[in-house]
Amino acid sequence: MKNGNNHAAQRLSALILTLTLILCACGGKKPAEPVTPVEPTQAPAVTEAASSSSEPAESAEERARLSFSEKDIHSGDLILVSAAHAYDFEANDDTLDLKNIRENQSFYYQVDKLEFSVAGRILPALDRMIAACDEAVGTKETGITSAYRTYEYQEGVMREITEAYGEAYAKKYVAIPGFSEHHTGLAVDIGIFYEDGSQGSFSESRNAVWMRENCYRFGFVRRYAEDKTKITGISNEAWHFRYVGMPHAAFMTEKNFCLEEYIDYLREHTSENAPLSVTCADGSYDIFFTDAGEIDEPSGEYTVSGNNVDGVIVTVKREG
Repeated sequence: MKNGNNHAAQRLSALILTLTLILCACGGKKPAEPVTPVEPTQAPAVTEAASSSSEPAESAEERARLSFSEKDIHSGDLILVSAAHAYDFEANDDTLDLKNIRENQSFYYQVDKLEFSVAGRILPALDRMIAACDEAVGTKETGITSAYRTYEYQEGVMREITEAYGEAYAKKYVAIPGFSEHHTGLAVDIGIFYEDGSQGSFSESRNAVWMRENCYRFGFVRRYAEDKTKITGISNEAWHFRYVGMPHAAFMTEKNFCLEEYIDYLREHTSENAPLSVTCADGSYDIFFTDAGEIDEPSGEYTVSGNNVDGVIVTVKREG
């Protein structure tokens, strides 16, 4: 009896399975078809680093690097030339680009000697400064009594002043050959020229007062002031003006810094990651000193000048 019961149970199970399959087929449902993936038509906009990688993701665009040589330290608009820091003639040969003042001035003003020249890049600013001074004081008397000097020319000046006024006087007012700002082509002495060809005292003129208060607007500074003699080593020269460019002239004037003080300030208080921010009539700038041989190249418009001591000064014009 047990065998008979088992066979009956097996037949019943087979019958139930057959009926189930028939019902599924009659329900009209089809088994799911495999889905074919769609290939993307272009690369994704964002690239992500693989999460399993231990290396940091590289930026999409590498920052360019800006390197400096020893020559860069000794050339540019902000180089300090003094009794302690000689002018490097060789380092500046490629960039000096002297222009004769009389032949290239944008309007006529007096130049004491026809051969006087300046670095070509400062001549437009010099012209504008002289024109503005004449307009302000109501005369046409502002002119140039000295400009670029060779080493040999400076030797002659030293000899001439020593013979005329003595060695002590010459040391107070005349730089040793090789250590004169006039070698840079960035310095001029300004004088008063009358219609009859004679010259007046610039120090006592209204022109001197105007220049002292306004020269910064054109990128110049009065280099040797009476209250800076102990720092510069040169006695008061109301007539001597040095081009340093904007925004440096504006900041130096606001803080009453001579060039020595300004260079020390930048060295002590600025860096690539913590620049000095200056806003003036020409725009907004970030300025910093570095003695590194290489930095990330700044984006946008920038200039580099050595300080002629121990590094370079980078000036970046901010956009907007």
